[in-house]
Amino acid sequence: MTHRTLSTDVLGVCFLLAFSATVLQGCGGGATTTTITTTTTITTTTVTTHTTVPPTPAPPPPPQTPLRPLLGISYGALPCGHRFADPCDPNTLPPADMMTEGYRTQWGPSNSLTGFKGRDDLGAMKALGANTVRLYHSLGYKQDQKYETSDEDHSGFLDHAHWLGMHVLPGYHSGGMPCPNFDCYELWKENTLKGFKQGFAKNGTWHPAVAVLILLNEPDFLGGQPDCLPKGAAWCRVKAVLSALDGVLAAEKEAGVTQWGVNFTATWSFAQMTSIDGKVTGPGVFGFQDMVAGIARPSIANYTTRTPQEEMEEAFLTRWTHGLNVQAPYDYVQGVVRAAYKKNADFGGHPWFIGEDGELWQKPKAIKHSASDAKNDANAGGYFLGMSFFQFETTYWKGGTEMNFGIFGLGNDTIGKTPKLNGIERNVHCLTATLTHDGGLNDLNDQRALPLAEAWGGSLEHISGLCKPTNVVEKPLIT
Repeated sequence: MTHRTLSTDVLGVCFLLAFSATVLQGCGGGATTTTITTTTTITTTTVTTHTTVPPTPAPPPPPQTPLRPLLGISYGALPCGHRFADPCDPNTLPPADMMTEGYRTQWGPSNSLTGFKGRDDLGAMKALGANTVRLYHSLGYKQDQKYETSDEDHSGFLDHAHWLGMHVLPGYHSGGMPCPNFDCYELWKENTLKGFKQGFAKNGTWHPAVAVLILLNEPDFLGGQPDCLPKGAAWCRVKAVLSALDGVLAAEKEAGVTQWGVNFTATWSFAQMTSIDGKVTGPGVFGFQDMVAGIARPSIANYTTRTPQEEMEEAFLTRWTHGLNVQAPYDYVQGVVRAAYKKNADFGGHPWFIGEDGELWQKPKAIKHSASDAKNDANAGGYFLGMSFFQFETTYWKGGTEMNFGIFGLGNDTIGKTPKLNGIERNVHCLTATLTHDGGLNDLNDQRALPLAEAWGGSLEHISGLCKPTNVVEKPLIT
């Protein structure tokens, strides 16, 4: 028997603390405590892998760590584009869903019993001090017909993350805006139902590693779509998010999958915009007010909900977390958002987090300062949950300004290979903590892993995927 305790604080935010996950719920009312007794069965999930990679046996997972403070790392490390790696031919670009078995050689650990070699990127995040991984294209990812898709099983990734005590923030694929007239209900419902069959559901609930579902990433850019008229209109972005939420709720109901412990978010950009109701103007926070206004009156976004209005409002009240992506230093972002919360009646009483913290052009000392301050602010309570650092690996395959981000780069040595991804077995290279490369970070800014580890109480010492000898700076940062 296990006991789960549900509490609400004076901020109107519920904290659900349990052995499997701790997720903040936006609730109203005063301080109350209800004890719920349930029976929890821990089972072993069989992971289907390609024939050369048998699953790694593992003991039952340890208790899940609290989500506050959210210490996350954004993960989208496609194995191509670096001068040591395979080229990124647009016609053979590997699938963007990193949670599948096709990428086990990257995210999974080695297995001495089978001889399987894995870089264990999830283990590297844990070693740095992270407790959360944020992902993209995890549900609903479909490539053009000229591309293959990777093995769609996600249970191995989720099981390994859960065993490490890591929360998972999977994102829905929304590239190219596949929703007709910005109505995502049917597609998000379909993709959620498929996700339940691909490992996202376990024992009748969402997989215990799943903490927050990212319905859309930077939906404010939908204002640039040709069919969003007048150009830049707010109804397009708000309708997309409302209908996506509507579709996921419908999928949960149809599949009989309980929502316990899983929140929703949309991560807005830090662009300067005005909310759909005209009440809030500011970077990112316009989206927070968009959701408050859109849930209260969906017709403001030209949308009629299929889920009963009271159920939409209940889901928003109890399961919504505001989110935004930034490149600016944390202290500046925190100041802007804190002032907006104070001025705008706390945006419905919901917590917020930074889905991508880019720290563009920041030196190691500044990165350590930002990561440390964010952790302390999240621990202090209030509306701020924490941040996801952008990103695990330099995005060589994108090039351009994306070369200015990343915790790790790639070295020359290979650890193993992926199975065929769009017809090519990809080399998986070792990681380097020094990021200096042509067209990217300069010598003053090329250490991002170490300051993050120092701020989060982690270390580079036990990261098995680092190149040998490692590029670890042994002395504390002074630059």
